[in-house]
Amino acid sequence: MGSQFNSLKSSILKILLLFVFVVLLEYICVVICFNKNNYLIGFNTNITLDYNVRNIVSHKFVTNTSSKYSKFRCTGDENNINAWQNRLCIFNNICYNVKKDQFEYYRRLRKSQSPLFYDSKLGMLQDFGNKFLSLTLRGGQPWSPVVVNQSCPQTNITWLSNLHTLWRPYFGGDNFGHTVWEDFGSIHYSLQRMNEFDDQLMIMHINKVPQDPDFVKYRDTVLITLTSRPLLEYKSYLATFNTNYVCFQKFMAGSNLVFFIPEGVREHDGREALLDKWRSKIIAHHRFDPKYIPTEHRIVITNKSASIWAKGSSGLHRSIANLHEVVKFVRETYPRIPVDVIEWHKIPFSKQIELLLKTTILITPCGGVSMIAPFLPHGSHAIIMDYYVSVDGFGFEKGSSASMEGMLLNHFPHFKKDYYQIYDSTDYVFDIPGTQDTRNDASILIKLDRLRLLIETALDDMNLYY
Repeated sequence: MGSQFNSLKSSILKILLLFVFVVLLEYICVVICFNKNNYLIGFNTNITLDYNVRNIVSHKFVTNTSSKYSKFRCTGDENNINAWQNRLCIFNNICYNVKKDQFEYYRRLRKSQSPLFYDSKLGMLQDFGNKFLSLTLRGGQPWSPVVVNQSCPQTNITWLSNLHTLWRPYFGGDNFGHTVWEDFGSIHYSLQRMNEFDDQLMIMHINKVPQDPDFVKYRDTVLITLTSRPLLEYKSYLATFNTNYVCFQKFMAGSNLVFFIPEGVREHDGREALLDKWRSKIIAHHRFDPKYIPTEHRIVITNKSASIWAKGSSGLHRSIANLHEVVKFVRETYPRIPVDVIEWHKIPFSKQIELLLKTTILITPCGGVSMIAPFLPHGSHAIIMDYYVSVDGFGFEKGSSASMEGMLLNHFPHFKKDYYQIYDSTDYVFDIPGTQDTRNDASILIKLDRLRLLIETALDDMNLYY
């Protein structure tokens, strides 16, 4: 009996020893075989990734210094080649061929060419077509690079390392709101959306740079916010390098954001951060604090005494028709609050910002002049005139009270909009005889009791701030 027990005990011990030996052997094999290539994190804390893995993880892609090729990345619709009007892209290693006057995208020559675009209907596309991006608002300037099946040129070439963008304004300076918040603003929005920033940004105009006084004024006070480099027409600028090719390490084009859409899309949810950063950048450039909050009330009333769109002898265009009556009423009703009447076109832009930052209530007609409202301080109010809708359009039905700039202003949440609504023909007068266009050719007759209600609403709300 004892010998049988000892024999069983010996057998169990041998099985355990064999098990331990197998486990130990497996461990040694794993360490020797896998750790040799430095892949097994669990057994080697001093990991050195192999060459290819290391470069992928660190986002450093090896390129042959003697042969460069182009690449690009976009935001927008990448499944419909025809959705080119809203596509925004960054290109790397593309060149401008001076002699051919074309931008060239260099692709490695293969028997079966690599696709550049994946269209849900057309399939894999090997070129950019004739319309891949738009260089201006509303698709007014289609643009595409030409695909060349070779590496980047290596002789008679200039390489530019700073970010360049090709662009064209849509409005040309004839409207403050469109120029600042759409034309110029779109460049800043694109930088934010693509997470590309460069203090040496070069903005290239697709055509000759306008010399209209209004455009020059906005260029020198707003566009300069983006870069200290001058705005130049691209052909003359690139010709100064005196080489057959001018190549760009980083090149941005496309997607000028539209806020005022004739079809009537009035909401742009998610763009608030883009707008706020652009507002803040402009204010800071002019040496003011974007987050400044005044310590006392000030009411500012807009006197729209001039407009390039005025048609009649009165000179009025979307103005406050009974301005003098309104000013007298506000001053008499609120004698302890300073009231300023401002002709904005007579004040330098930096002074406009300074005055607006000290304003708690802005009373203004609609139209381009109201687009200064985003420079109001946090917690302030803007009383903005609506217009009467005489014909369906811009997303509003006939008979409605329409907020002309609401498409944009409603996405600046730092100040409150109190829209002075227009209900019938007693609320407006035509600027010129014989017209029926209440949107473009009518000024507002403000009813004082209604205005007082809006001012009281603003003052009550601002008790939280002032």
